[in-house]
Amino acid sequence: MVESIRGSSKILLSAATTLLSRCAQRATAATKAAHEVPQLRPLYLDVQATSPMDPRVVDAMMPYMISAYGNPHSRTHFYGWEAEEAVEKARTQVANLIGADSREIVFTSGATESNNTAIKGVTNFYKDTGKDHVITVQTEHKCVLDSCRYLSTKGFKVTYLPVQNNGIISLEVCDSCYIKAFVECIRK
Repeated sequence: MVESIRGSSKILLSAATTLLSRCAQRATAATKAAHEVPQLRPLYLDVQATSPMDPRVVDAMMPYMISAYGNPHSRTHFYGWEAEEAVEKARTQVANLIGADSREIVFTSGATESNNTAIKGVTNFYKDTGKDHVITVQTEHKCVLDSCRYLSTKGFKVTYLPVQNNGIISLEVCDSCYIKAFVECIRK
């Protein structure tokens, strides 16, 4: 009985090995065929959210993706200290590049968080001064429009400027809106 089971196991193992080998051969052949036929890749134009990375950035970041991958907020071990030092160095480099103080540089996870932080931070700072009118355009990014809708529920007046068919704001509409907002602020 044991010999029969061993024999069946050998047959199954042999069949599985043959099947895997054939699958691997087919996959290899398909891969080669795909690379031999020149295929045009579509042109990628959606660089708002992501874009090809500059090779210099890849080179500069590679150590932090492979070996120095600590959490800069974990300050109880070497990996955290090393990561925090790298973040502070980057903060100083950005500040020097734009003529700012490193304490003025805030890193975020992306554009949405940056827009929310800026819009809600500035309006929160001015909320008790009577400066409660936010002006934006109807074609703004969704995260900006979402922040403006949120602010309107918190007592801010939000004006959404229309754009012309070509996407440009009419200067007359813009001027009248700014003058109206300015007069509203003076009256308060």
